[in-house]
Parts: sequence; C-alpha cells; structure tokens
Amino acid sequence: HQETEEEGSSGINAEYGGSLLGRYDKGVVIITESFAVPHQETEEEVSMDMEYAMRIGELQKKVNTNLYTVGWYSSGIIINEYSSLIHAFYKCQCPTPVHLTIDTLMTNQKMKINTHITLPIGVKNGTEGCIFTPVPYTIQGAEAEQVSLKFFQQLRGSKKTPNFNDQEQIINCCDEMISQIGVVLGHIKQVLAGEAPADKELGRQIMEVVQAVPNLESDTITNMLNSHMQDLLAVEYLTYLTRQQLAVSARLNQIL
Repeated sequence: HQETEEEGSSGINAEYGGSLLGRYDKGVVIITESFAVPHQETEEEVSMDMEYAMRIGELQKKVNTNLYTVGWYSSGIIINEYSSLIHAFYKCQCPTPVHLTIDTLMTNQKMKINTHITLPIGVKNGTEGCIFTPVPYTIQGAEAEQVSLKFFQQLRGSKKTPNFNDQEQIINCCDEMISQIGVVLGHIKQVLAGEAPADKELGRQIMEVVQAVPNLESDTITNMLNSHMQDLLAVEYLTYLTRQQLAVSARLNQIL
C-alpha cells in the first residue's frame, strides 16, 4: 500500500483497504493475516471488488482452516457513508466484523491505529442504521517477528542493501540478552543490599523467567545445537540441488 493519500479523499482508495483474517477466542478477535482488496473511488461512489475478496478469502481458508474473515481495514482515519456500505458486505462474512483504520499520513510522526465495530441505531419498524464504536486493542508479536522488526529499524535512513545474516542476528540477540541479564542481576544485588526497595510483582516475574529456563547440561545443549545444524545444512543442500535442477530444466527448454 502507498503511504500517503490525496487531500480530500474519502479515505478509501483502490490502493487502500483489504480484508482482515484471524480467529475468535473467548469473545476476543485475534487478527493474524490480511490481504488487499481493490477499490474504485469516484466523486459519487466507492465500489469494492467483493468477488475478489470472497475468492481470496476462500483460498486463504484452504491454506489454513483456522483462518476466518474477521473484518476489514482501510488507510486514513475518516469513517463516512462509504464505510458503512463496505462494512455491510463484511457483516455477511462474519457476525461482528472489525473495521481497522491506519493513519498513513503519520500524523505526529506516528502511525495511529483505531479499531471499530458497529452498533445498530434507528427506530423500530422504521429507518435503521449503524454507528461505528471504538473498541480497545493490543498489538502483540512473536519473538521471531520482533527480531526482524529490530533489524529493519536499524536500516532506517540507510541506503545500503540489507544483508540478513542469521548467525549475526543470533549473536546480537545473545548479546542483548546478556546485557538484560546484567541489568536484572544488578537490581537484585541492590535489593539484597538494601539499596533499592523490593517489589513482589517484579520478583514473581523474575522467578517465572528463571523457572522457564530448561535445566540442561552443557553437553546436552551442544548435541542439540549440532543436530539442528546438521538439519539446516541438509535443507540448504537440498535447496541448492533444487535450484540447479531448475536452472538445467530452463536451459533445456530453451534448447528444445
């Protein structure tokens, strides 16, 4: 998606917007995937390729049976009558669709995100409508995703071609973990010496971290690392063979 919008736009453009995929867990919507859906905007109306949205949603469902359409997103923070029309389509796909808006203009140097659901309004047996109501949300990421995000944050403003070296990233993560352990140990020593007040909640969290660390001998850890390294080398070797076979096949096709 583009990062800017034309001034005066209704907030939904052919480049902006798509479906949200995820799952439901005890009344909480967990959004894990998304894909763009083409929109066409004119001065009079905004149309959405609903057939495309349904087709791609079904394909995603075949790949992962645990994924469901849970709502839609659009750039900008404007919600108007066009939003209601598109939201009505997604209401046919899921009972309570979530509408997520992203401020791609980076107001105050932040990409503001809002989430909404609709509540019915109107007179019984008369004119009915809906109102978008904000709902709270949290952003969570897996550890592997956080490593990738930190790597790309380091490249901000750099014109160099990124070189993602797995070994280098592991070393950086280990160095960062050792630094954090040093900070925690320093705080514990201050508490034991009476130089800092004790915090029961912090102590409980530290205990949970310590208990989560597996108690393994150094030889066992070395054997585990060597085993995983052999698996990685085997995968890399098979990948290399596959690439060579594809290259040979392409050359043969050119000759024939």
